[in-house]
Amino acid sequence: MPEGWIKAQLLSDLRDGIAGHYDTLSGNVSRNLFVDKARTPGTKVPGDRQPESSWWAGEHEGYWMDGLVRMAFLTGDKEYIDKASKKIDAIVAAQDSDGYIGIYSKETRLKSYTNGYQEAELWTQSRIFQAMLAYYEFTGDKKVLASVEKAVQLTLSAYKDKGLSYFKRGGNPTQGGAPHGIAFSDTLEQLYRLTGNPIYRDGEIWLFTDFSNSLPNTDISMDMLSEANKDKPWEVHTPHIMESLALPQILASLTGEEKYKTAAANARMKLSWHTTPGGQIVGDENVKGRKGTGTTFGEYCSFTEGVIAMNQILAYSGDLTAANWTELVSLNGAQGARFQTTNRATAYLSCDNRLTTDAKNKHGGRLLFSPSHKAAACCTLNATRLLPYYVDGMWYRTADASALVASLYGPCKVNTEVAGTKVAIEETTTYPFEDSVNFTITPAKDTEFTLIFRIPDSAANASIEAGTDAKITKTPGQIEVTKVWKPGDQVALHFDFEVQLRQTNDDQFYYQRGPLVFGLKFPDKLVQTDFKFELKGKDSGFKEYNVVPTEKTGWDYRIDKAATFQLVPMENSDPLKPWEQSPIGLRGQMFNSAGKSEDVTLVPEGTTLLRRVTFPASSPTAQ
Repeated sequence: MPEGWIKAQLLSDLRDGIAGHYDTLSGNVSRNLFVDKARTPGTKVPGDRQPESSWWAGEHEGYWMDGLVRMAFLTGDKEYIDKASKKIDAIVAAQDSDGYIGIYSKETRLKSYTNGYQEAELWTQSRIFQAMLAYYEFTGDKKVLASVEKAVQLTLSAYKDKGLSYFKRGGNPTQGGAPHGIAFSDTLEQLYRLTGNPIYRDGEIWLFTDFSNSLPNTDISMDMLSEANKDKPWEVHTPHIMESLALPQILASLTGEEKYKTAAANARMKLSWHTTPGGQIVGDENVKGRKGTGTTFGEYCSFTEGVIAMNQILAYSGDLTAANWTELVSLNGAQGARFQTTNRATAYLSCDNRLTTDAKNKHGGRLLFSPSHKAAACCTLNATRLLPYYVDGMWYRTADASALVASLYGPCKVNTEVAGTKVAIEETTTYPFEDSVNFTITPAKDTEFTLIFRIPDSAANASIEAGTDAKITKTPGQIEVTKVWKPGDQVALHFDFEVQLRQTNDDQFYYQRGPLVFGLKFPDKLVQTDFKFELKGKDSGFKEYNVVPTEKTGWDYRIDKAATFQLVPMENSDPLKPWEQSPIGLRGQMFNSAGKSEDVTLVPEGTTLLRRVTFPASSPTAQ
């Protein structure tokens, strides 16, 4: 359960932000599509902004419910727990006798391409199933688990068991709602993990095989991840890629087959090509072969889907380095693409270097900070899901239940069981704004087990204190501590991060310390657009904004590669609102436009709306 700044941000977003109030500013999450089940392919659903295709509205309702359930239970907010519970109960109560849960009418649901099809049957189902399974994991309500199982088994029987392809269809099969159906793997993975029923494992194999055979030229197909194509960059819709990113690794673990191991390794390699300094995956809808730089855009949907995928990759591979990417995007690009501390508006598309967002018509308004973009609501709704999934990936238990793994850091409390004993752990820190993370371990009785701590890739000098009776083993990327733990035992982990000057794919440079990427912040002004977010004639109170600079000094600075930047404390920071006003900065010198050294203070990317992160470099002799 989150504590500190994580819980404070979740509570603020829930009570005052988009997360808890999206149904007051747009009707596209409150039409109860999974209760009415009356959509037909090609129909439009009248909305308060623009008519939206039936599958978009189903996607949005599922996104919102997933974020709502997770945030409500993670914060313990009773009002929103009740709200989420009523919505989940309504879906379960409306389930058809054959088990169907979805948005489509009886005449059009669960059809193959040859008989007519729904563009997004698996996609929309998977979004609401994620909310329902999260609800089950929080509450233990077995009727909800049984409801999802019955629905999923019906869907598998309609396609897999009849030997029908879901993904093979006419038109442009790599676009639209159909390829999103690969995210049905999220549901199958979770059900297999929860129940151990092999039909869900077999369903994952069928799903990825059908996807790869039907869409061989899409970026995460087995063919495109083979050794023959390992040097080909990604091209298509970024969320499609991130939604399927974990499948090769999951299937490598479940089957042991080398072809999946190869595909998983090549997927991770390609991910590194297309990642920006702040962790954003290149894509202003599509990747188009571009490598990540400070000026390439990333789409918020891909941030969240990427965090989900990397959590799964870590779980099935045991490779803790997967969490390095999760930290990078969650604590930099994602925080810098939303309002702070309360997320009342989000940028659909964001980049590390951003001097303005005042381009109403560029990318269909996706650069604006909005509670619901005209193009689609997906990114604003995914902004409500990212931090809950970060929490989801903070702790793991090894498969043999002999050890607990701390993979992502931040203030939290853990109640679990290891080595047959109930254990409570309190993790105290303001990470990523400090290097120290302290743990208090309270087992129900004295018990020997192991704690495994991930060491971030920039913490080569990490140290740990766990008492003289602890056996400590340090290997690349992790520290293992084994001892007989007693109530109240302490562990102190210290990373001793150093400031690093890093180079980008386009030969620019930037500064990073630990998981935080730093940039030069520009003073900004919010300019409200003329769009009103009203529902049934009632103003929601949410606004859309251009963000423009009040000054531009520093945009043309150059990095002095010989300069030394030092960590410095910043004033007026609230430990529960560190993204609003950073408690730390980096102070050093850069060359100004006249070629002279000038003192500057850089701040974490996530604490800014307008900033420059990457700069060209000059040496002192170039003045």
